[in-house]
Amino acid sequence: MLVGGLFLAITSVFGQRNLEVKDITTQRDVFSGQDTEAGIVISCPSNIKLSIESSHDKVVDVYNVEDKGEETFYYMRFQTGRRYRGRKLTVRADGYAPVNIIAELNPKELKRYQLIDPDVEFVYGCYYEYRKRGTEFFQQAMYVEAREQYAIAQECSDCPENSGLDVIIANIDSITVYRQKADSAFDILDYETARDYYEKIVSLNPSDENASQKVFECSRNFDIDCNKYFNSAEAYKEEGDYEKAMELYQRVIDGNCPNAIKASQQLRLVRKEVNSRKQRARVYVYEYSKSAPIGLGTGTYNKNKVGGYFSLSFHSDLFKALQKSYNEVKDAELNLSFGWTLNKWEKIPVWVFFGVGYTGAGEFVDSEGNRYIEPEEDSSTSSSDENTGTTTNNNDDPTFKLYSAFSPEIGLLGKIGPVVLRYTFQYRFSVSKEYEDKINKTRHAIGVGFCF
Repeated sequence: MLVGGLFLAITSVFGQRNLEVKDITTQRDVFSGQDTEAGIVISCPSNIKLSIESSHDKVVDVYNVEDKGEETFYYMRFQTGRRYRGRKLTVRADGYAPVNIIAELNPKELKRYQLIDPDVEFVYGCYYEYRKRGTEFFQQAMYVEAREQYAIAQECSDCPENSGLDVIIANIDSITVYRQKADSAFDILDYETARDYYEKIVSLNPSDENASQKVFECSRNFDIDCNKYFNSAEAYKEEGDYEKAMELYQRVIDGNCPNAIKASQQLRLVRKEVNSRKQRARVYVYEYSKSAPIGLGTGTYNKNKVGGYFSLSFHSDLFKALQKSYNEVKDAELNLSFGWTLNKWEKIPVWVFFGVGYTGAGEFVDSEGNRYIEPEEDSSTSSSDENTGTTTNNNDDPTFKLYSAFSPEIGLLGKIGPVVLRYTFQYRFSVSKEYEDKINKTRHAIGVGFCF
């Protein structure tokens, strides 16, 4: 009894075939998961079903199993770190001896292994012999030879009805077409199109190293072109050649480049500027009013679109105040205003504008708060001390006092070709009732300028 059991065990062990393990990892392989994770991909013929155990993990995380052609790919992810050093994977398949793989993994590392049965042709006969040869050629990206072997396998008498060779041969035909289109696009520097076709090839045959390398080259060259187009667009924008700038920004966007979002933002700004120029929306005016004869204004006046404006006006007495020419300072006024512009008439180039502002008017006052008048230089400016006979100057230095007001305004602006006419009405609300008489209640201003 004991001898019979031992004989069956020995027979079972020696009756199992062995699988060969090939490490097909390339330098370009990087795991796309978390920073603390690494990955392993194991492929084998589709007729062999695998189960995988780990010495350091209770359950192996096989997050995807995918059939590609005649191979099945097992995608696994693992945690990395010191506690996982010395991890050993045991791969089991019915009829085969277990295969051990030492999986020393670093973060973001991706390793690829291929399992093959070196004795399959001696076991399975015609169909599997030619299918195996076709697989070897397919993995080497020798598609003409692979197709030929698969076609012969289809003619074998032991070819099963559900062999799937029709799909594999169709994939090879697709790869041939994709490669021709990819190479043609690559030759004319259309890297985006070439990359798309090379990626289709890799999706059908991950072992095609040439296609994988081309994907990398296309991505690199595509990024270089994207940066070149964007930088050229920026240069044209700075030079004012907006048509060329918009063309290149659009090319970056259409190509879905890494800097497409920034190009889209720049394109909107350029289009806004072009549209503004077509409408002569940018306006500069010189304004005159009695209380503040020196006035400058600017703004955007778009049709059917709200714009904005800013105005600054002042009286030349402000400069005299800085020079402390006391008697010459009479109308030291300053106006600042900003607001919105609006046009609701498609055929009438007239805009309504309205906004808020600040008005400041100042004068020099003496120590009692009265307006200062500089006296003439005579004896009246000093007094004599009868006891000592000395003369004392009774005049204190005046101070500049500023009166403020809140100044809402409204007006009209019209365009006649490149010429602009502007009228502004302003009403002032003094901050304090004590000096309401110091600031004019209203202000009328007339402006003339140009638009482009």
